[in-house]
Amino acid sequence: MRPTMLRLFRPAVVAAGALLVLAPPLAAQARPISLWLGAARPVSVDSVARGARSLRNVDLAAAVQLDAPLLPVALRADVSVAPQRGGDFADGRRNAIVSAVLPLRLPLVQPYAMAGYGVYDWGRSLERRGVSYGAGVRLQLGGVGLFGQLRRHEPLDRSIGTVGLVF
Repeated sequence: MRPTMLRLFRPAVVAAGALLVLAPPLAAQARPISLWLGAARPVSVDSVARGARSLRNVDLAAAVQLDAPLLPVALRADVSVAPQRGGDFADGRRNAIVSAVLPLRLPLVQPYAMAGYGVYDWGRSLERRGVSYGAGVRLQLGGVGLFGQLRRHEPLDRSIGTVGLVF
């Protein structure tokens, strides 16, 4: 091989090796069940009064997603909780949402859109039901991933941003 060919061949071998090393993270995205844990905060509020629902409140969010690689849509069940001002979770907000998630299955970075139906402030006198929709992105690095999403909750007239980890 001539020296110039050898110089061109080396980067190709390095790139092929990098793809082989990255193969486990790519397979991690195809897991049928994933656990999502994050922190959520309102980023846009239309009709939420200050006080118990001020913008300083942060919700703790957890979700389980069922993702069959052969189906174009995944199913996700989300639960979020937030304490009242005194730090008491028993009287705080409780939300539960079931969503259809449409991921764009790309290596490492996976943008997605979602739409769902949920119960907000369940078990309280302020309980409401309605739709939510949004979009997000998931970055998968081996067995652990990062995600960020923005979701509009129509019954609450607010948009909530969430960041967290995917297992």
